[in-house]
Amino acid sequence: MNRQVHDFLALRHYSRSKPVTCSLISGTLDNFFTVKLNDALDIYNDISKGDPVLFGKCENEQETKIIGGFVLSKAENNEITVSPDMTSFKLERRHNPRYPVSIFGYIKHGAAKENVSSAWIKDISYEGLRICTDSLLEVEDSVEVNICISNSVFNIEGVIVRKKSLYGRNEYGIQITFRYKSSVYTTREYVDNLISQEKRLLENHLLTMAI
Repeated sequence: MNRQVHDFLALRHYSRSKPVTCSLISGTLDNFFTVKLNDALDIYNDISKGDPVLFGKCENEQETKIIGGFVLSKAENNEITVSPDMTSFKLERRHNPRYPVSIFGYIKHGAAKENVSSAWIKDISYEGLRICTDSLLEVEDSVEVNICISNSVFNIEGVIVRKKSLYGRNEYGIQITFRYKSSVYTTREYVDNLISQEKRLLENHLLTMAI
């Protein structure tokens, strides 16, 4: 029997510019689930516990479901177990919706932003973003986050408002600060374009699987 496109998922991981194909092995997308990588198997070595991941699933011809989560564990045969993105912070404080992502970047901190560390962006909104990093930061620290995608870098300034340790990583909630009124509109436009681009990547990958 030929498998249909809805049998597969498109997996987005920050280490690759394009999604890869995987199959749902067990569980449901609304709870813990396990997937098996079907192509680009070298990505398995780049995936680590705690990494943010994004999935696209074809619900029907008109709808693609986008699911954010993070890697709980890796097993043999190119399988990974994922938790859906249940926020690790007790309270949802952002007025605007969060969009799950899996994007690599850098975080700069210190009096002159002289300290630079890798950062993995888990979600973003008009008002803030959630990242994990190896850096040790404190609430009220001022930071700059460089979002690196599609051969471009977008800089966001903000303040740490929440922190937590999750699966051996330091996770931070960052509230965006705007120096100028125009920065509000620039950031909103960037977030809209970013989310649209990420969704289009997943949808296009699912379409190629249907051909």
